[in-house]
Amino acid sequence: MSASSSSSSRNVPVNNSNNLKDNGKSKLVNDLTSLLNKADCYDTEIKIGKNQDVETFKVHAVILKARSPYFKAVLSANWVKRTENGIILLKKENVSPKIFKILLE
Repeated sequence: MSASSSSSSRNVPVNNSNNLKDNGKSKLVNDLTSLLNKADCYDTEIKIGKNQDVETFKVHAVILKARSPYFKAVLSANWVKRTENGIILLKKENVSPKIFKILLE
C-alpha cells in the first residue's frame, strides 16, 4: 500500500486553524469589552458632554490610541493633562455621552 492511499483511508481530525482564530478573536473581543465595562485598572478619564448631560468614561489610553488616529494624536504626551497619580484627563463637551459610548463599543 502506498503512503498516499494509507493516509487517505484514516480518519484523522483536521486542525481547522480558521476556527481557532475565530475563537481567539471572540475571546479577545470579550476580554476588551470586559475592560471597557469595568472601572478598574484604567489610565484615562474622559469627561464627555456638557451641562446636565455629562458622563466620565474610565478607559485605557493604549487601546484608544491603537484603534483611533484621533486618540493617538490627542493622547500624545504634548496634549494630555495628568492627575498626581498619573491618570490622563480629557474633556470633550461637543459630544454626547450616548454617542461616545457607541463610539467606544
